[in-house]
Amino acid sequence: MKEYTPFDWSAVKNKDMWLEPCEESLYYAEKWRREGRKSLLDLGCGLGRHSLLFAKYGFRVTAFDISDEALDVLRKYRKEQDADILCRKGDMHSLPFADCAFDCIFAMHSAGHCDTNGMKKIISEIKRVLKPDGTVYMTLCSKETATFLNGSLPRVDENTVIKTSGPEQGVPHFFADKDDIKELFSDFELIKVRHIDDCFGQCEAGLIWKNEKHYFIEAVIRKEAVTPDYSGIIGRTVKCTMDRPLGSHHPRFPDMIYPVNYGYVDGVFAGDGAEQDVYVLGVGEPLESFTGRVIAVYHRLNDNEDKWIVAPEGMGFAPEEILLKIAFQERFYDGELYTG
Repeated sequence: MKEYTPFDWSAVKNKDMWLEPCEESLYYAEKWRREGRKSLLDLGCGLGRHSLLFAKYGFRVTAFDISDEALDVLRKYRKEQDADILCRKGDMHSLPFADCAFDCIFAMHSAGHCDTNGMKKIISEIKRVLKPDGTVYMTLCSKETATFLNGSLPRVDENTVIKTSGPEQGVPHFFADKDDIKELFSDFELIKVRHIDDCFGQCEAGLIWKNEKHYFIEAVIRKEAVTPDYSGIIGRTVKCTMDRPLGSHHPRFPDMIYPVNYGYVDGVFAGDGAEQDVYVLGVGEPLESFTGRVIAVYHRLNDNEDKWIVAPEGMGFAPEEILLKIAFQERFYDGELYTG
């Protein structure tokens, strides 16, 4: 699988064209809202044109991209527009999110920046992080496009070429036909597939005639719901170290002050590779260490780590009390609380 090369935003001459939402995003914002979908992953969000649009429509948006530069631009617009968007950096081949995290995924001209093996892995990850009956709308380059047909660009495999100039220099592009789409989406129900030639339109050089065909794909995943099993965690007695005690400030967001003790379980590692985070409830003074019982687990969906809720032995809290006490930080994430 070829390593992914990020889009070079410094080489983009006209950023305004990358800030205008595509017409499809308006349609799906309306459609998915009518269907009651709420959590959305903007996969390969770029500068965030679609993340900002979906946030305005009331979706809980997670914007995902491999480019720090692009995400920094989105963070600026997010702040200016007071938009509820979680920005996450990473590689599409291994999404840092829980299983069954999102109602819908929007991937406009982004998910196909890979070779054939990479494309299969990305589709597998999309399948994993979508909820049962979750939907994806994405585009793939068509093999009828001039870029694929002229044969002048270097090829990685029978479906993939590498761009050699402009902001996409070094970026692989996967090209598909009808059979490729059927194979890639064999575990999905295809709802709509359009094959469109963007024969005239805006590009870096301005308005030009071109032969640029894409497949526009809407699909729904049919799979069974999976409930996390925390029976081996809830009820355990754990020893914790408090690296952010009650009253302390968040190391990166100084305006966030911890109203509870927050730390980690000694010697236990979470999905993000770091020691398991914990909230300690029921203690009204700053702690350096603590031994208590796990009374609940907050399962983050648009993240790859859970948070354990720990309290003194014999002390308990109602679910709504727990959610209220951890909301100062967890309000920025989608998640579910498990108490037994």
